[in-house]
Amino acid sequence: MKYPIPEDCKELKEGELEKPKITTVFKVIWCSIRNFFKERAGQIIGSAFILIMIWGYHGELDLLGRFWDGWSGPGKDFATRTKIIPSIPWDQELISFWAGAILLVIIPMFLIKFRFKQKFSEYGLGLPPKGKRKLAFLSFLFLTLISLPAFWIGAQDEGMRQVYPFFKDFKTGLEFILYQFSYLPFFIAIEFIFRGYILFGLAGIKDEEVPNSGGGTPGVFFFSKYAILISMLSYTAWHLGKPVPELWGTLVWGLAAGAIALSIRSIWPIVFSHWLLNVFLDAVIAKPFN
Repeated sequence: MKYPIPEDCKELKEGELEKPKITTVFKVIWCSIRNFFKERAGQIIGSAFILIMIWGYHGELDLLGRFWDGWSGPGKDFATRTKIIPSIPWDQELISFWAGAILLVIIPMFLIKFRFKQKFSEYGLGLPPKGKRKLAFLSFLFLTLISLPAFWIGAQDEGMRQVYPFFKDFKTGLEFILYQFSYLPFFIAIEFIFRGYILFGLAGIKDEEVPNSGGGTPGVFFFSKYAILISMLSYTAWHLGKPVPELWGTLVWGLAAGAIALSIRSIWPIVFSHWLLNVFLDAVIAKPFN
């Protein structure tokens, strides 16, 4: 069988893949990663996954724990963990939430503005355009209401109850409310990186931006067909190891949220729907007002 050589991989010689050498392996690796330096699609995918890995599994900042013994991570060892911010019981959760906002929102915004020279609204950070605001509101209501039963069922699962809320040691209902407002940056981070930066970024790639794309006609590159799937699959992969109801729910949420975000040209209704649903989940589990 003859293996085709990628058109932009000039390092590989004709027939080299049929009789590869050790140098062939390095050539294939280089052809795979160099688009991270050359093309916007590669830069979006590469930078997103590096930043997600730095934030860690569900924002645990695992790398920080390698260098600092005082870091336990969100949801860990409430009674014995190091107190970082004396006046805030959920200090490690708060640090994780804002680290996510910096890594997955602020840094990509710098890339969008100074590297890609694009508007933030092209990545879903603007409000829905005037003609789409009614649809945005209805989509927010529909997504939230139709998801409530699933979140209620999820709250009865023992695995979910062990994970959520991340911080569980609430002394008063007011503490619960303050914690939930501090939780919002977490949802801005995950919705922007998956439904904004990756989804809008890949869906907006033009074929003239990508050498040898095969299209030949100016317009949206083929990523537009796969952008929702790439966004959904990467979002689901980030949840591997989470409780079963949540893991399988990411498939449905990833497809629905991605389709809505693209349709209304904004991530904000998705952000607030996701946040409110998790506030509901935490309230059902923690029962902070009893």
